[in-house]
Amino acid sequence: MKLIDAHCHLQSSRLSENIDQTIKNANSAGVEYMVCCATCEQDWLDVQNLSLEHDFVIPCYGIHPWYMDNISFEWENKLADLLRTEKTRLKNNFLPGIGEAGLDFAIKVPNRPLQEKIFTDQLILAKELELPISIHIRKAWDLFINILKKIGDLPAQGLIHSYSGSADMIPIFEKYGFYISFSDSITRPNARKPIKALEIVSENRMLIETDSPDILPSMPLHQEKNAINKPENLVFIANIASQIKKIPVKEFVVKTYNNGVRLFNISGQ
Repeated sequence: MKLIDAHCHLQSSRLSENIDQTIKNANSAGVEYMVCCATCEQDWLDVQNLSLEHDFVIPCYGIHPWYMDNISFEWENKLADLLRTEKTRLKNNFLPGIGEAGLDFAIKVPNRPLQEKIFTDQLILAKELELPISIHIRKAWDLFINILKKIGDLPAQGLIHSYSGSADMIPIFEKYGFYISFSDSITRPNARKPIKALEIVSENRMLIETDSPDILPSMPLHQEKNAINKPENLVFIANIASQIKKIPVKEFVVKTYNNGVRLFNISGQ
């Protein structure tokens, strides 16, 4: 099987100590590409270095809503310059992405106006540079849809990662050209919303991810002390997701792999 982990954080300190073994294990499990998403200016270089060292790591650079307090005055110009450089460097392999970007009104002090501005700026950048964007949304779905109405379609589209919204919204996001990515949350018996969403998402719009090192899957590993999620667990997600979609797992994996290839314009596939 050939798999694409559509959203993970290989630069995380929880993975970096054993990153070579983590990547080796993922490759052995069939994970051919890993989309590594930055969260703040401070880890852009770490993500870039991982991409330089491993030609199957697809880098994404952006500002996560949890880390807005640490942005510099020039963050947007720095991000635009980095993305232009990376787009040129990677043009024969795949597109880099923007992200992890988004809205999170579930946090204790959400600062909604600042979140909206920074997220909107990154969506505009994705539109101008024609790059895909990896989006994080929690408790802010209505605002997200309103922002999309203002900005319009994105030429390179994007994905909504670890989807937690209602199934009813899936057609809206597909209309805007988004892929819907499902994480280990679908492996949890009480995860009714993402499971219902996966049931109705179009087969040419579904992706899977680990969000490593977070969202540990519901399996024996989940019970281990200090266990963390890793890209190799994507195989477990694929098996559960294929059962939910009522598609043979090999067929399901081919479909999600091809969707990832299209989104990130992966060459030679």
